[in-house]
Amino acid sequence: MVVHRSGHGPDLVLFHGGMGSWKHWIRNVEPLAERFTVHALDHPGYGDSEAVPRETTGRQYLEVMRELFAQQFPGRAPLRFAGFSFGGAIAAHLARRLAPRVTHLCLVSPAGFPPRTFAERPTRSYREAGDDELLLREVCRHNLLVNMLSDPASISEETLDIQVDCVRKTRFNSRKVSAGGTLLGDLAHLRETGACRIRLLWGEGDDSAFRPAATLIGEVRDAVGGDLDVHRIPRAGHWSAYENAPEVNRLMLEFFAS
Repeated sequence: MVVHRSGHGPDLVLFHGGMGSWKHWIRNVEPLAERFTVHALDHPGYGDSEAVPRETTGRQYLEVMRELFAQQFPGRAPLRFAGFSFGGAIAAHLARRLAPRVTHLCLVSPAGFPPRTFAERPTRSYREAGDDELLLREVCRHNLLVNMLSDPASISEETLDIQVDCVRKTRFNSRKVSAGGTLLGDLAHLRETGACRIRLLWGEGDDSAFRPAATLIGEVRDAVGGDLDVHRIPRAGHWSAYENAPEVNRLMLEFFAS
């Protein structure tokens, strides 16, 4: 598992979203690294990390993550976690497995809810692009506006470069974990043990027929308790750490420094 490290200070680990890489945090690493040693992961089967067998299940994948994480982060030093979407499910699970070593868990629009379909997502298949680079960028733009970003103006050529690179390097189906139903149980366990502090960040634009914010945030609140520390991120969709990086950076720095 490749880990991109920068900065000095307490250890802060960043877990990226599905069909992603450490670049999901590209606008966050530098500000966070001013106060923390930031470890931005490429999960197995993503970015520059090695692949996992095609038949790997969601539960097996989480165990692979636990084993690789233990190799990369031996010892008992305290850890702070931030997990986005697919990475939120992973971060919550590892926080439970590593308790009480993980002191802070910041979830950014996490996945890992019970498997179900609220509504179909109007996404396009990346396969339709074939070897056509321009068509691939067009499909990426479409899917970013469906799944990740709330404002077309948020999509620059840099954004498309990141998405194209992430799509090309994805070799694991994140839905095996994202729809694996582990999140709420892991959070409930963390609440019961008091193992770590938890903060939830959720873009105001991350609300749709296929991802109803009130329902999902409510389920997290039920798991964590009525005093859930939740912040809605203005001018941002699902990928709020990119679309409104200044606000997410402010809230993460405030949380992790406490």
